[in-house]
Amino acid sequence: MADMQGALATFGVAPERIHLEIFNGSESMTPGVVGGVTRAPHLPKEDSNTGPLVSFPRSGIAAHWNASAYQSILELAEACDVPVRWSCRTGVCHNCESGLVSGAVVYGPEPLEKPADGNLLVCSSQPIRDVVIGL
Repeated sequence: MADMQGALATFGVAPERIHLEIFNGSESMTPGVVGGVTRAPHLPKEDSNTGPLVSFPRSGIAAHWNASAYQSILELAEACDVPVRWSCRTGVCHNCESGLVSGAVVYGPEPLEKPADGNLLVCSSQPIRDVVIGL
């Protein structure tokens, strides 16, 4: 996988477009901001002020959902530099499972197993109304 990641980078694929999943102990999960850059959480560059409000109270951020800009709540969290653990981005590994304080989400893709009651999978969920997530 590391060789493939290197080859894709060599061919000019942007780093944010390269995702990998390793099922052994050789590489740690990404705990938050990609690339190891640590920045304080902030609003995304473009917040349309329309759509469901996604709140990350531990990070002090609340941003509006824009379905044309983000495929998952994880992508919104990344745009805001909100720390969140993830690995698969498809609802398989549950490393991104977080507390859903309030609100409701749908999944796309549908996870293999639903998260525990009161939780959500940040990597594959989209809000259907205002949500508060324990991040």
